Amino acid sequence: MHSPRPDAGDDRQVHDRPVRRQQRHPDRRQQHQDHDHGQQPDNEDSGGPRYIRREDHPISRKDIDRDSLRVLYGLKDAGYDAYLVGGAVRDLLMGRRPKDFDVATDARPRDLRRLFRNSREVGRRFRLVHVFFGPKNVEVATLRSAAEASESNSSGDLYVDDDNQWGDLKSDAFRRDFTVNALFYDIRDFSVIDYCGGVEDVQAKLIRCIGDPQVRFREDPVRMLRAIKFAARFGFTFEPATDRALRELQGEILKASRFRVTEEIFRILTQPNRANGLRMLGEYGFMGVLYPEWSIAVGEDGFDQVIDYFVAVDGAADEDKFFPLEVLTAGLFVPLLDSVDLGRDQFHQVAARVTQEVRQLGQRMDLPKRLVNSAVEIMRGQLYLLFFAHLNKRVKRYVSAPFFDLVWRVHELAFGRMPELDEMREAWMAARRALRTPIGGTVDSPDKRDIFSFRGKTGGGRHSQGRRDRRHSRDAVLDEVLEGADDEGFDDDTIDKEAKQWEEGDEDGQG
Repeated sequence: MHSPRPDAGDDRQVHDRPVRRQQRHPDRRQQHQDHDHGQQPDNEDSGGPRYIRREDHPISRKDIDRDSLRVLYGLKDAGYDAYLVGGAVRDLLMGRRPKDFDVATDARPRDLRRLFRNSREVGRRFRLVHVFFGPKNVEVATLRSAAEASESNSSGDLYVDDDNQWGDLKSDAFRRDFTVNALFYDIRDFSVIDYCGGVEDVQAKLIRCIGDPQVRFREDPVRMLRAIKFAARFGFTFEPATDRALRELQGEILKASRFRVTEEIFRILTQPNRANGLRMLGEYGFMGVLYPEWSIAVGEDGFDQVIDYFVAVDGAADEDKFFPLEVLTAGLFVPLLDSVDLGRDQFHQVAARVTQEVRQLGQRMDLPKRLVNSAVEIMRGQLYLLFFAHLNKRVKRYVSAPFFDLVWRVHELAFGRMPELDEMREAWMAARRALRTPIGGTVDSPDKRDIFSFRGKTGGGRHSQGRRDRRHSRDAVLDEVLEGADDEGFDDDTIDKEAKQWEEGDEDGQG
């Protein structure tokens, strides 16, 4: 079924292979040769694409995932068009190792299922085929065309929730979100095909919408979060029209699926340069629109504190030290501890308040309940570190708790540079070192777990339009959240019982 991997040492050799289907474009290679490779079309109506020959770009087959090559050649040998597409081409042009190697083809899903028996059709919004190779899979998409808003939508809303119309290479390029993601690598002659000026924008480090940004962002508001994700990850800037639309259309994001929004936010928080991504989300107004209660609860100073937290996360990642999603999520709630007064407050009173705030804000932010519960546990742990460092028996007991290392990692990231806490830290670390086991709370590589693996069975849908209303007082917002929010779905009894098991001890008073 699959062709053996071709010689990766010389991409300029084209091997003739038998085909099982009539070639649709027998003169394609001649078209490549006749086309002016240096000319870039200005827009969709300007003519054909720009073809970048193998000798003029750095992409080599030796840098492409082996199983993706098998899929590409399997399609080619069966007579179908086959392209490495999107982010993989972009990353390879930038000299980066792609996270994913996606394939596009003119074969329909049913054809793909017949051709690759080790495959499965997936997706409702987009019909895709996953070709499996052991525990991994290669995603294959049929070339599509841009969908338009329903004609029955009398409100003039451009939001599109069905983008599953088949198309050709050109239509597939122009339906994509940004020029840097509309690039194709042709397995037949190893050329890069660029309809939209993406190669030039990669070189200029620009994020540019394909088409009118005002229209494209209304069609799919999640594209705005993706624009910020790519700009933050690669250190790119926005071309003026894209930048202007981002600053004007934040409210459109409330029309998008809550699940897709949460997914993109966490992609920003788990990728390189996440602090810059979070800063951009704030600068362009998305944090205030998506999470108004949280934004008011933490305030401007608290938002800066959260950014500093993720600066520390980025710094650790630069040293190949990575943290699980539980640690990253907890960082969003660190500013809630700012009002703690050790000379006036008592632990259980403050812990109860912080528990309620984190739970209810997390629910309003549509965070998975298991992640919220872990954030509650970690925030209570921060309070425990502060209140009980002088009680030796409690210290020795608590460092053996299964979640202590996560608590400690959050403390290091949030408060590790505060010299006034040095004495407290030494008390806890002395007890932890006595266990003679390595401190955990880290992972070997960036945490790529599906954010929805933390979610129980819950509803979906779009953001409530009512969430745009904002109160002007932190206390007023928290009072509303604590008194009026629906707490269904949070396993309060379990988390409270587990926390108290480690927080309370008969041998020591609160002191």
